[in-house]
Parts: sequence; C-alpha cells; structure tokens
Amino acid sequence: MNRIVERIRNSEFLTFSEVLRLKVAIVTLFQTIFILLTIPISSINQFTVDIDVFIPLALALLIVLTILFTIVNFNRFAMHTSIITIIILTLYYTSTTNHFYGYIMFFVTLTVVIFYQDIVTYLLYGGATAGYGIWYIIDKGGSIIGTNSINADVSMQTYIIILAGFYVVFLIQFLISDNIYEKMNNEWVRMNKILGRYQDFSQRHLMEMLEEHDETPLYRDNKFQQTIGELCIFINEFFEEDAAKITEVVEYYFFLHGQEIEEIVGNKNASVTARRYALQLEKYLLDRRSELTSILFDFATLFKPSDAYEENRYNYNLDELLHDRIDKLLSLAILYRYLKTEVTQFDKWGNIKDTLTHEQITELFLSKEFREFISYEQVNFYLDNEDLFREHL
Repeated sequence: MNRIVERIRNSEFLTFSEVLRLKVAIVTLFQTIFILLTIPISSINQFTVDIDVFIPLALALLIVLTILFTIVNFNRFAMHTSIITIIILTLYYTSTTNHFYGYIMFFVTLTVVIFYQDIVTYLLYGGATAGYGIWYIIDKGGSIIGTNSINADVSMQTYIIILAGFYVVFLIQFLISDNIYEKMNNEWVRMNKILGRYQDFSQRHLMEMLEEHDETPLYRDNKFQQTIGELCIFINEFFEEDAAKITEVVEYYFFLHGQEIEEIVGNKNASVTARRYALQLEKYLLDRRSELTSILFDFATLFKPSDAYEENRYNYNLDELLHDRIDKLLSLAILYRYLKTEVTQFDKWGNIKDTLTHEQITELFLSKEFREFISYEQVNFYLDNEDLFREHL
C-alpha cells in the first residue's frame, strides 16, 4: 500500500505505461474492496444458487486475471479486464430488486472508464453502459422513481437526462482534451525532428572541426577511456558484480566508435552477445547523434545565456515580423541570398560543404512547411522575378 501511495505522489515522473499500470492497481483495489463489502449481503436479493456461486467466482477470476496481466506488464489487457469486471458487477446489481442501486452503478462504471482517460475505451464501454442505462431507466423507471413522485414521466426523463448528460459532458471533455493533446504531441514531434536535424549537423560539424585541427576526439583519449573504465569497475564492484566482465564491455564500447552498428548486427559470424551489446550500446556512442549526445546538447544549452523575452521571439514569419512592403521584399531577398551562399548541404563524401541550388531554394519556397516563414504573396513575387533572383543574388 505504501508503494502505491508513493507512486501516486510521484506520478508526474512516470511513463504512460507506468501511469496506466498504477490506474489499474487503484481500480483493482477499489473493485476488490467493493466486492468484499457487497457480495456477502447479496443473498437478500434471492438469486438462484447458480448465480450466487457463479458471479463471485467470475469476478474473482477476472480480478486475478487483471493482476496477472499487470505483473507481466500487459497493462492494456489489464485495463480491459478491470472494466469488464465493473460492468459484470453492474449487470449483477441491476438484476436485484433495488433498482435505484442499479441506477447508481451505471455512474460507478462510467467513473471507472473515465478514470483511464482513453477516448476509444470511453466510446466503447462508456457508450454501451450509457445506452444500457437509458434502457434500464425506461424499463425499471417506476421502481427507480418510487411511489412518492408527483409526475412519473417527468421524473423518468430527469433520470435519463442526468445519465445521458453525464456521459455527453465527459465525451466532450475527452474530445477537447484529446484534440489538444494531439496538437501538442504533433508540435513536439515536429520540433523534435527539427532539433534532431540541427543536432545532427552540429555533431558532424564538430567531428569535421576536430579532424581539421588534428585534435583527438574525446572517446579516443586514453585518459578519458581509463577514467570511464575505472568508474565502471568501481560501480560494478559496489553492486558486487564481476569486474572482468564490465572491463570487456567498456573496451567493446570504445571499439564500437567508428563502426557501423548495422554491419555488426548483420554479421552472422559475430556472436549473439556481441550483436546484442552493439544494439544496447549504440544509444551511448559519442561519434554520432545518439541519445547520449542529444542529452549532452540539451544539457549544454542550459548554460547558454538567452536573450530578453520578446513577444515575437518565436515568430519566424517575415510577413508578421515586418510591416512595410519593401522591407518584406528585402527580407525575402536576404533570405534567398543566405540560403544560396550558406553551407548547409552534404557533399558526395558526406561532409557539410555544399550550398542549396536555385532549384532547391525554389522547391523550398513552394513547400508547405515554408509557409511558416514567407507568405503566398512573397512566393508569388519570387516566382514572377525568379530570373532576377538567380542572376543578381
């Protein structure tokens, strides 16, 4: 229990899979307590012996299955089995003589489904639950409302509106939040690709500068290799592991620098262990854009001073940054000149030493992605005066 509470407190640091697993654990705990408190008194509902035996066994089996799915990390399956458990429990209680409690169970089921924050699951299970709940109110309305109601029809419609409204309100919330999340996710993916491209250029440029100045890369420096080796041995011995194995892994790690991982993995003569370690260590190599170098780039930028905040700090559209029409056209000419003269392309040897051609710049201006920088009006002006740009810039 303490572990669950601790994980709830630190849930902001968990992955989506771990959060889902935590939610399944909470729902399973709730269902277990709910069943233990309510099933023993179900005999007052005068079910047949078959129902009184089968339903508790089925619920117990589903809870055990949910726990097993959680243990083997099949969290999506565990989520579905936990929802099916609460649905069966709802069907069980809607068959009792107290139909108002059955009506309340529809809200309990919808709350469990909402708790998982999954729109597909909500549409599937939530929609079925709400639909059955409306039919249940129509069929058992008299018993749910009771005899003290002044107008049974109005009361029944009120119950239906409350249940349907509960479902629709959260459906709208799901649609809005899902749309916002998808937009943020797409923005993150797009920005991550841009940053990845910049980091790839920076990594290649760094390697070229080291080569031009005859400087030894860090991963080839003997003192650096010795320091890493000693640290790994110390950490390995701290965990009471064999130091000889970690020494071989460190040597193999530095050997992988300058090697093509795909060739090592595809080499049938290489041992299974060598190919497995090559895949595992690839993300930590320092001679290419790996996950480790990306982290180092991100870490280094934390210590770079940034300019003072401006409202248009992240606005790159020339049409919005400038107001005078002549300034916009001049900025377009400067942009063209920059793209034509700045070294940004790979040559045939894989080095960044080539510039964009006029045709490539034209294709870039016409691309959908470049609408963030220049407007259609500027593109049309460029196309009308393309020869002037080619000859004089």
